[in-house]
Amino acid sequence: MKLHKPFFYAALAWATLRVVCAAQFTGVVIDPVGKPIPGAQIAAVNTVGIITQQITDDQGRFDIYISPLYENLQFRVAAEGFRTMVVGAGASRIQMSLAPVSDSVHVIGSSMDVPASEQGSSVTVITSREIRDRNEALAADLLRQVPGVVMSQSGPRGAVSSLFVRGSDSKYNLVLLDGIAINSFYYGGLFDFAHIPADFVEEVDVARGPQSAIYGSYALGSVVNFQTRAPENGTALDFVAEGGSHDENRFALSGSGLVWKTWGLAGSLSSLLANGPVKNSDYRNDNIFLALSHRWMTQNFFAFGDFDSNDAGEAGPFGSNPHGYYSGIDLISRSKNNTSTYGAHYQNDLLDNVRVDLFGGFFLNNNGYRSPYGFSYNKDIRGNAEARGTWVVMKNWTMAGGYAFDREEMRNTYVTTSNSTPFLLRRDNGGIYWENHITWSGFFVNAGVREEIYQTPFVPGNIYGYPPRPNFAQRTDTRLNPKISGAYALQSGQHLHASYGTGIRPPGGSDLAFTNNPALKPEKTESYDVGVSQRFLKDRLSLDATWFNNRYKDLIVSLGGSLATLSQFSTDNVANARARGAEVSGQFRPNSWLNLTGSYTWLDSEVLSLNGGNGLVQKYYYLGQPLLRRPKQSGSLLATFHRGKLDANVAGYFRGQTLDVEPSYGAGGGLFKNPGYRNFSINLNYLVRNNLTAYVNVRNVLDQRYEEIYGFPAPLLNMVAGVKWSLSRAR
Repeated sequence: MKLHKPFFYAALAWATLRVVCAAQFTGVVIDPVGKPIPGAQIAAVNTVGIITQQITDDQGRFDIYISPLYENLQFRVAAEGFRTMVVGAGASRIQMSLAPVSDSVHVIGSSMDVPASEQGSSVTVITSREIRDRNEALAADLLRQVPGVVMSQSGPRGAVSSLFVRGSDSKYNLVLLDGIAINSFYYGGLFDFAHIPADFVEEVDVARGPQSAIYGSYALGSVVNFQTRAPENGTALDFVAEGGSHDENRFALSGSGLVWKTWGLAGSLSSLLANGPVKNSDYRNDNIFLALSHRWMTQNFFAFGDFDSNDAGEAGPFGSNPHGYYSGIDLISRSKNNTSTYGAHYQNDLLDNVRVDLFGGFFLNNNGYRSPYGFSYNKDIRGNAEARGTWVVMKNWTMAGGYAFDREEMRNTYVTTSNSTPFLLRRDNGGIYWENHITWSGFFVNAGVREEIYQTPFVPGNIYGYPPRPNFAQRTDTRLNPKISGAYALQSGQHLHASYGTGIRPPGGSDLAFTNNPALKPEKTESYDVGVSQRFLKDRLSLDATWFNNRYKDLIVSLGGSLATLSQFSTDNVANARARGAEVSGQFRPNSWLNLTGSYTWLDSEVLSLNGGNGLVQKYYYLGQPLLRRPKQSGSLLATFHRGKLDANVAGYFRGQTLDVEPSYGAGGGLFKNPGYRNFSINLNYLVRNNLTAYVNVRNVLDQRYEEIYGFPAPLLNMVAGVKWSLSRAR
């Protein structure tokens, strides 16, 4: 068919205009009264998930470039204290309504791009704006306000920080940096939260409950993902300088930006120094981060590298001393870590309803420890690769499946052969998974399974070990982990949610090195939770109550004395424990400048009988005993205020009494009650002029004496004050 020239030119102009409109989207996100919302997350999504996302600047503006090859585009918009919404991609003025919820355009808990509001799992999001406003040097201090979470730190800055989620063990948290696992193989999944700087972190996502059906090993109690600064957030530059108590000082320079619309860079340099309250409690943390992104046609590529070097004095316990074992501050012991993490992600939308993702990562931690007994070291190495496909089967059904491979290696001073030669201990982990996300008339269901395959090669023996270790032949273990979660949203503002799943923790490097049992099995947990949330006061108030129950099975313990009759080995999978309770949280959003959140957790935990030993429990403990360092009661609050040039927040957390061990000799020295405590901090930000802000952060304003870990005093009243210059504070 022949086209007349005027018609042809008109059609060409329309096609050109359509391509331009499809390629560049600009606009503003505003609140109910028309004021801009800085720090809002806006993501361009299609049927298979997120294509790209951006954080609005200080004027609530966004500027997103999208290839015209994408079809069925929409914007998903989320902001703290506002209702998440989905609008057409052509919208240039997006008005959000107040809501007492904190959501994100994409969070963990699913292998697909499923926001928290559509998941049955309990997920908490710490947003970029909260991170910048809180003025915390280390990300660990941001986690204290997460419901169901107890952070325990053995003293001042740099001291070991352990996370306990809903009564689970501190080894039961899978920790990710941009999706790359950074747990220790030697310590069996333990992660020390003390050393993650907040400056290069953009968002923190915490999914509570077992997630091994999605993430595999170590995800028995929770998954914590630190998302770094994203290049595609647009132009941002931040400089921070502060000083305060105990000679603490911090400097940081961070930024991001786009080049030619499709290339992006992000980076961060930070340094933190502190002397601590006693001799040999000083701390140093230096971090450098760099990320690169590129988008072309329907493909995305993201790569990052992070290097952290930290050094901490280990003064030892200088607080509670029930048996008088304290002989003075340890002036010799020191710990040093050099940690490198690298990752890459390639994404391609092959069709409008088919996406392929490829991931790769590498993690290395070199730890050196000097004590009065000499120098020792531990090296943890992890490499991983993953391939995933996502397919939108129909409008209400999306599935994803893939294969993940991890190689864990470690070398340690004390892990040797019979001739005292250290050797490389290795394990290969493979995971095949499949997940489904189904939506129908207010119902949201996620269901999936993952088959975990552990391959441990030959392990040489050590006849002089304790216990003597024979040669271990090569072995393979498998485990199938299911998970199902669901949510149902009612028109009345009520939201029902529930989840069930199992988790798995394979024996760590130290478990394998110091046992005479070649058949140690992975530890397992079986958990469920069910809850309801309800909005009140014209959607200004939201309350959520969740009941959870966790059963821990096949825990690895050392046997001796009368317990040795339960097994032919010195170490075996015979211990059991339980943790159950209720988690209540609330958020009140009376207006656009004030937001109040709070949580309370009641926990009932107990040690159960060993398998095959009715009434018998592990040495030093007793039947029905509460689990160590898990309080029966805990809670938190956070009040944020944004008005004119002033931003302020009050953060608090409390913990009830816990059961702990003798500080110098552990459980062998006896069990003791560690009193509870309350801690509040006040943080003020004042915009001096243009992009310059002065701030002060006062911690432990009640000047309360307490010990998160028995025998290790927490810092008393202390403060920092500083200035920060930001090209875009919200980013």
